[in-house]
Amino acid sequence: MKINKKLYSVTSVLTVLILFLILIPSTASAASSSAITETRITNHGTAANPDIYGNNIVWQDNRNGNWDIYIFDLSTKKEIHTTNTTDQITPSIYGNLVVWEDGRNGGHDIYMEDLSTKKQTRIPTSGAASTPDIYGNKIVYVKQAFNERESWYDLYMYDLSTKKETQIPTLRSANGPSIYGDKIVWLDFDTFNGGDYYICMYDLSTKTRTQIAKAYWGKGQIGVPEIYDGKIVYSADFNWSDNMYDDIYMYDLSTKKETQITNISGVQACPVIYGNKIVWEDDSGDDGNTNHGIYMYDISTKQEMKISAKESAYYPAIYGNNIVWQYSDRYVTGDIYMATLGSDLPVAAFSASPTSGNLPLKVQFSDKSTGSPTSWKWNFGDGKTSTSRNPAHTYAKAGKYTVSLTVKNAAGTNTKTIKNYITVKTAPVKPVAAFSASPTSGYAPLKVKFTDKSANSPTSWKWNFGDGKTSTSKSPTYTYSKAGKYTVSLTVKNAAGSSTKTIKNYIVVNALKAPVAAFSAKPTSGKAPLNVQFTDKSANSPTSWKWSFGDGKTSTSKNPAHKYSKAGKYTVSLTVKNAKGSSTKTISGYIKVQ
Repeated sequence: MKINKKLYSVTSVLTVLILFLILIPSTASAASSSAITETRITNHGTAANPDIYGNNIVWQDNRNGNWDIYIFDLSTKKEIHTTNTTDQITPSIYGNLVVWEDGRNGGHDIYMEDLSTKKQTRIPTSGAASTPDIYGNKIVYVKQAFNERESWYDLYMYDLSTKKETQIPTLRSANGPSIYGDKIVWLDFDTFNGGDYYICMYDLSTKTRTQIAKAYWGKGQIGVPEIYDGKIVYSADFNWSDNMYDDIYMYDLSTKKETQITNISGVQACPVIYGNKIVWEDDSGDDGNTNHGIYMYDISTKQEMKISAKESAYYPAIYGNNIVWQYSDRYVTGDIYMATLGSDLPVAAFSASPTSGNLPLKVQFSDKSTGSPTSWKWNFGDGKTSTSRNPAHTYAKAGKYTVSLTVKNAAGTNTKTIKNYITVKTAPVKPVAAFSASPTSGYAPLKVKFTDKSANSPTSWKWNFGDGKTSTSKSPTYTYSKAGKYTVSLTVKNAAGSSTKTIKNYIVVNALKAPVAAFSAKPTSGKAPLNVQFTDKSANSPTSWKWSFGDGKTSTSKNPAHKYSKAGKYTVSLTVKNAKGSSTKTISGYIKVQ
């Protein structure tokens, strides 16, 4: 899918050109469930540096006396090429867009051709650009920069949608950039700080640079990286010996874990990745013979297998179940070959965005399955289905929906189900303000409990108590200190709007007066022992009570009950008080006990 990097480090290239190693069996398990069909794409012996996306293979070819970019369509079996009298090299392809390094203007520029329109476009550069890669509407490349002592390479990204070129911050000198989504990775050679090698990543969304791996100068080396869906692959020798053997490594951004894929003498170089498959060129041996082969490692099964049928195979690229490479003599021109893997059983996987929201909720589903499925069956959990690979679906009712995806290829089917994956909420409705209060009248100071009764789930409240004071509580308690009639209003809001309810003269606060004692009793006569219930009837809100029952007993309850145990006539009195004064009520011979 991505461009094959031609420099996997300055030291590594020189080393590979002088090493003549013999292929020996890998220590990994060389097994796979996939059969391999190998196809020869060219037969001129003039091709190099292939890349593949979908049904299109691209490469550079000098059969006409200078390098041109050739494209072969696997579906139509037709070959087309660019025509220019200067060199066009290092192609990369994504969708219908092919980018390459071009010398037609006397320097090194990046050009792009849209295969659907046959239109070529020059990408704005300074005439010293090379090694482009493309993903979506973004192209990355390096530009050579100079000073009086040395040269190095700066890293740039060009956005086709905005037509804007952005320099990506590097440590010093960038090589072999690769892009996937909003992440760019590259090999950085820090010439100012000891000449160490780094694998670096830049996140376009967060504008942050991260160091993935490092090899110290004179002690190790790293090759240029490749990225696909959160996984970065690169060749490296972190413990440099005289033989300078490189192995393949993978770094998983989600787990922040580095995994060594190969562990064998010899040079494993130019790794690329697609889905769960890592492919690289492999020169394992030590007898002076050059025996490069193309190997593949399946991340999900942890199995390794040889792909190329014969030796001298270089610069692999992969898309789906198709792997392309260059057969040649020690990194010079040759022919392009392709291996097609037999179908493995697919493994269903998917994502969705968004996974929650209000009605109506439109969700974009994305297939993440491995094993190259050829058909898809989605069940969205609301009775609707789809056979598209990446469908969009709109949920019309609130609820939680379980989503499943069944994928199929020639080897079989597999289903992934995520329970309650999509949550659809009812869209907010404009609230309707309403409230109550208790009490609504009384003497100052009057403590009132207000209760929100609004409909349609407001998210904020603003009370106005009519005396200049406010509150943002949902159901506040408020004390009125002065007599008067108070108009109360409540304004409520939510995402859909606001509403106000006003009740004029809702709270009536009276001025406090001295109490006027009064009471009643039941019964007022009867046989001993006689239980009598006394009830306060006093006016003007007393705050304390003092009863005298006439038999020597007293009480401070507001409404006491009292038992008379002896016959007689009893005089009862009640004294009440508040902040304004006191009052006493006495009834002579009020209770008659026989």
